[in-house]
Amino acid sequence: MLLGIGMVIGLHWMAFFGAIKVSNVAVALSTLSTGALFSAFLEPLFFKRKINLSEIILAVIVSACILLIYNASPEYWLGIVLGVICSFLSALFSVMNGKIHSKFPPQKIMFYEMIGGWFIVCLFLPFFGGFISLTEISWWDLGLLILLGGLFTAYPMMESVNLMKYVSPFTLLLNVNLEPVYGIILAYFIFGESEKMTPLFYIATGIMVLAIVVNALQKARIAKKTKFLTKVEESKN
Repeated sequence: MLLGIGMVIGLHWMAFFGAIKVSNVAVALSTLSTGALFSAFLEPLFFKRKINLSEIILAVIVSACILLIYNASPEYWLGIVLGVICSFLSALFSVMNGKIHSKFPPQKIMFYEMIGGWFIVCLFLPFFGGFISLTEISWWDLGLLILLGGLFTAYPMMESVNLMKYVSPFTLLLNVNLEPVYGIILAYFIFGESEKMTPLFYIATGIMVLAIVVNALQKARIAKKTKFLTKVEESKN
């Protein structure tokens, strides 16, 4: 089961880096905001709860923003498609981890999931000249890959499994939606003009992230109010 979830993670990686390859960092990151949208529909299926109306409204807003992003950069249509697929897979493995997080220690979950992800990546390597690239990689790039795989992938994912004890997959993905904000800014400073997009792109991305953040704040307010009312009822009893 854990290897299977790891394979979903591996497909997520391939879609994400594929989106960057055929478009750019800004486009790939902007589509990551759809993760909460997919989670809004996947969570009720996995956890047997009703679909929240506010999440449906959020889904409509995010979908409209994705259409705006496409209209702003139609030449990057393949990158947008791969980015949305990547986002769906991200929501899928997050919800699946939310379902099984209490059954195994986070270290064990991540160990087997990373093996599953590694297996999928190895399946793709022959089709993209990956094995040849491995023999030509510089020590600097190897060090960056180890840093990316360890400190910025395996460790955060292990901590995200830990967080499932306290927050839902939907809430976790809402926080991931902040990634496009600082990611797009960093990409512009690192890669320069190749990351510069039209004003419509930034407006659509901004609206999408803002809608998700507002939704998160609203959920937090409702949860706080519910918790307060529960305490009041308990004190009365």
